[in-house]
Amino acid sequence: MEKFLKSNQDNSICKQLNVLILNIYTERLLIQPSQITPTTVAFYAQKSSNIPASEATGHRVLVFDMVKTNIGNGYHPSTGVFMVPESGIYVFSWSFRNGNDDYHSTELMVNTGQEGIIYVDSADGSDITGTGVAVIHVNKGDDVFVRIGSVSYTGPINSDARGRCSFAGWKLN
Repeated sequence: MEKFLKSNQDNSICKQLNVLILNIYTERLLIQPSQITPTTVAFYAQKSSNIPASEATGHRVLVFDMVKTNIGNGYHPSTGVFMVPESGIYVFSWSFRNGNDDYHSTELMVNTGQEGIIYVDSADGSDITGTGVAVIHVNKGDDVFVRIGSVSYTGPINSDARGRCSFAGWKLN
């Protein structure tokens, strides 16, 4: 009988210890502040003017010079390049407009690699806007920009009061 009582006491003590450890572990998980403070990184810029057909050529970087938002100061309106201030998953969106039977493609570039491409071909006498979105991991110091594609192109790229070219990005995680 003594052995039985002693083993029951041991089991009871073990159960109590397990509950105590589990409570401490759970509390620790729920209460501890995050060691990594998330920072906001976001930008949004528009192109202030048209690019004439003579200048709307392959691999030209689009410079979005009208900055609306630049939290984290990663976007540089003089070059059109977003220099990634911290590594993570980002969403990038870009749009451009052409018209009057013109066609262009634009590419989202990270350093020298193409991460997205959109192609827009407008009908005669009309305008059309194309928008691309990409969700990608980028590293601190990477350059992200939009350029005109090297595939066939014709006519100007329009950005005026009827519709502006734009480039935006924000950090998800």
